[in-house]
Amino acid sequence: MKKSSYEMNLYELKKDLSMETGFGYPVFLAGMLFWLFVGISSFFVTQQTLVWMYVFGIGAIMPLAILISKLLRVNFLSAHNPLLTVAGLVGGVQLFFAPLVIMIVLHQPDWIPFAIGVLTGAHFLPYVWIYDSKVYLFQTIAAVFVASFFGIIFMELSFHLVPFALSIVYSVTLLLLIRQHRLLMMQDVFSIEREGKVRDKSEFIQ
Repeated sequence: MKKSSYEMNLYELKKDLSMETGFGYPVFLAGMLFWLFVGISSFFVTQQTLVWMYVFGIGAIMPLAILISKLLRVNFLSAHNPLLTVAGLVGGVQLFFAPLVIMIVLHQPDWIPFAIGVLTGAHFLPYVWIYDSKVYLFQTIAAVFVASFFGIIFMELSFHLVPFALSIVYSVTLLLLIRQHRLLMMQDVFSIEREGKVRDKSEFIQ
């Protein structure tokens, strides 16, 4: 019988959240689609239009992730787990970056790929603890490095290079999280089977 969230310790809450939400991998599928979209769009629309696509498009990632999770039957919003509140607060931090992003749009629009890439990548760091997953550490470091490297050194081409580079980072993160989720699910199945055999053996002895 599955424990309620009030009966779980911290380790069990983290494990339950990871299993229910798939380590949050729908976010990275949505993020990958976003970066590919703005990358491809950079060849067809003006930079001024593209800047606003970044600003409004980044806000569409979470709704898209929720839609994807429903299609994939992943319980992305595991409401019974109190750690989801922590995860939600961490994600909500991005809303307070809005004044900074608007300032960059108005005064240094060339910095937008770099700024959006770094801000969105850096906010994933707390999820290393929430999910007990080093994949999120890879995501944070790789996203910030890639956005900084291509966004600063190749600023003239940043609207073309940064989104495609980040789409690769998000794709790798997506695959690693799916793999980690499958391994965790397999471990849980083996654990249940082992507990069942031990229980049957004890009943037999009695």
